[in-house]
Amino acid sequence: MSTMKDKSRREVSKTLLASKNISITKPRLLLLEILLAQNRPLTVEQVVKLSKGRIALSSLYRVINDLRELSVIAEFQTPDNIKVIELIGHDDTHHHHIFCGSCGSVTDFEITDQLETDLEKEIQKIEDKYALSVISHSLELLSLCVRCQEK
Repeated sequence: MSTMKDKSRREVSKTLLASKNISITKPRLLLLEILLAQNRPLTVEQVVKLSKGRIALSSLYRVINDLRELSVIAEFQTPDNIKVIELIGHDDTHHHHIFCGSCGSVTDFEITDQLETDLEKEIQKIEDKYALSVISHSLELLSLCVRCQEK
């Protein structure tokens, strides 16, 4: 039996795929629903576990590749070279990441509007100095999470 939240996530997922003119398939919907439900970056292994066997690993890699190429999800590496994926563009929030150097957990965080403005100004100076055009930026912090500090 699906809950209202499940139905809402499914509708958001369908709308997101339709807005990018991407065919709606069960594996794509499942991945997006998992990412929406968790609301944080996940490893492929975490997605497989959360899917409870409803998506084959080979299908998952294809779906990740397809959705990454269409800018629906982002894929990045943690400082210890673990690939992580997250949904982008569904809520228009720009955020950054905190990585735990011990367990590899990833936490999203936002900075103040003032700090973001100051950062954009610095990026503009870098663009001018090096005659380039920055497409995007990300602030990443390497830390030791609360759980790992307690160990």
